[in-house]
Amino acid sequence: MDSSITQNMKSESQKKSISKPGFCCLGIIDNCMLRCKMCEKWKDDLVTQGMTEATTDQYKTFLQQLRTITDEGFELDIGGGEALMRPDLLELISYARDLGFKTTVASNGWLIDKEMARRIVESGLTSIILSFDSLNSEVHDSMRGVQGVHARVVQAIEYLRLFSKDIHIGLCTIIMEKTLDGIIELVEWSNSRRDKINSILFMAVMQPNNTVKQDKWFDQDFNTIWPQDTKKVVACIDELIRRRNEGQWIANSVEQLKAFRLYFQQPNKFVKKTACNMDRGLHISAVGDIFLCFKWDNLGNIKNGADISQVWYSKEAETVRENIRQCKDNCHFLLNCFFEGDYPFKCDV
Repeated sequence: MDSSITQNMKSESQKKSISKPGFCCLGIIDNCMLRCKMCEKWKDDLVTQGMTEATTDQYKTFLQQLRTITDEGFELDIGGGEALMRPDLLELISYARDLGFKTTVASNGWLIDKEMARRIVESGLTSIILSFDSLNSEVHDSMRGVQGVHARVVQAIEYLRLFSKDIHIGLCTIIMEKTLDGIIELVEWSNSRRDKINSILFMAVMQPNNTVKQDKWFDQDFNTIWPQDTKKVVACIDELIRRRNEGQWIANSVEQLKAFRLYFQQPNKFVKKTACNMDRGLHISAVGDIFLCFKWDNLGNIKNGADISQVWYSKEAETVRENIRQCKDNCHFLLNCFFEGDYPFKCDV
């Protein structure tokens, strides 16, 4: 633990005024075997290129520390890159389960054959969210950059359900130009398979990961993934809202879908009407760096012995939290990540 942070720890009385973490994402690997057009994690990472990943034991130590500042049943969201490429992933999931955490893994499904499905279930994973953008295999495979991905996802659902009736199997679908025509059909398909699929979650397409920030990215290098017909995408989202209100199986809240609608209509508009809630977020990168929000300061590294139970309550972390609360950046990430009701977005109906 850095001595400077140790010296700047909050007192016990001050700690009580600081909220516990509300969200934790372990970006456990910065690599992927696919070549997705809406994500460039398959390229060398712009920040962590050449750096070593945190080890199994370092992650286990982190999980022990995190357990002391979170409630029973706290959920860990694990992703990448493709998280299943990391050989120790299932070992870490079992370790987290034994500590009392719930665990969710986001995966593209490519590596889930029958044996992997068995191992995933035996690890005690609570939930797996599979990327599935279209019932049309050509559309899905073209967006994911590798032929055969669609078929593997469909088979992965069968294998996972074969070994467990309890594991939560969710689909994650990105609303973008090529997937737009099949969104409602996909809702109907997933709702007709509730014995195998537990949820379908939609995400609004954003500037791809691992690319240099562009204010008008949707008009520039990545305009092929941005929906070109605004009326069409709004009509689609309105239909999702209608179906969600009817009780169909759509994981997004109505408030989040309304935020999507506003975003697609005016992507450059300031979307954050109240203080950002990422002051309760916690992100650990593949190389062990600790962030609340990646826009703000690095608070240490678990490879160097940083203790999250101390970092969370440090004066440095409180400074970052205050910066996050006061942040006026037109940040769209909260559209998809840690969305809480009508907060932090105040959307027009």
